[in-house]
Amino acid sequence: MYKHTLPDWEKYWANFDDKNLLLQKADNLDETLQLIEKEFDKKLLSGDHMMILDALDDRIDELNRIETAKRTVVQTNLFENV
Repeated sequence: MYKHTLPDWEKYWANFDDKNLLLQKADNLDETLQLIEKEFDKKLLSGDHMMILDALDDRIDELNRIETAKRTVVQTNLFENV
């Protein structure tokens, strides 16, 4: 049986740009972990779970920072145009 190696989870989650989708995945952890097991055809261990969840949380935080930065730029532009 061919074994897939697990990815760098930071890079894996970086492929997702929809914060709402990631929040859904975080809310449904059991389902998310099952889907990842199917995707990579590999049983995940508890250490894998922790790395996956940490990387998922980091990606959500990153998207929040990007969203906040974009709002700040828009607000700054509004004041500059007055």
